[in-house]
Amino acid sequence: MSTIPAPRARPAASAVAVVVALLLVGLAVVAVRELALAQGWATGASWTGAVVDRADGRSADVASTVVGVVAAVVGLWLVLLAVKPARRTHRRTQLDSDTWISDNAILTLVTRAAEDTPGVAEAAARTRRSRVVVTVQSDHSDATTEVEKNVRAALHGLSTKDVIVRKEQVSYDA
Repeated sequence: MSTIPAPRARPAASAVAVVVALLLVGLAVVAVRELALAQGWATGASWTGAVVDRADGRSADVASTVVGVVAAVVGLWLVLLAVKPARRTHRRTQLDSDTWISDNAILTLVTRAAEDTPGVAEAAARTRRSRVVVTVQSDHSDATTEVEKNVRAALHGLSTKDVIVRKEQVSYDA
C-alpha cells in the first residue's frame, strides 16, 4: 500500500478566507480612493477623514472594551478554523491500488443493489461509521437475506462496513 493521504473536504477556514479577502479588496478600494483624493487626481470629500476625526481624542470606555474583546474572540476563532484539519470525504478500499470511495458512492451502490433484488419494491440506505443500514419494502419472506447477499456482493473489496437489512412489509392491492 502506498502512503497517499485520504481525500479531504475544503478546510473550514476557506469560507472565512473568502469573506476576509473580499473585505480586504473593499478596504483597498477605499485606500486607492483616498490616495486619489490626496494626490489631487479626484475631487470629493474624504471617507476616512471623518472616521479619524470622530475617533480622535476618545478614551477607553465600556463600548471600546467590548469591541476589543469581541475582536479578540473572533480572531481566536479564525485561528482555530485555520488549524482545524479538514474532514475526510473518502475511505480507502481493500483493493491493491490507491482506490478511495465516498459514503455517497457506497449509499448509491447499496441502494441500487438492494433495489435490483427480486421482490424488492423500494430500498433506502444510510451509512454510519462502521455499518450500512438498508431498509427495503418487500412482500417476500426471504427478502432480507437476499438483499444482504446482494449488498455484500456489491460492496466486496470496496468496504468492510457491516450490513444491516430492515424489511418493511408491503402489500399490493389488486
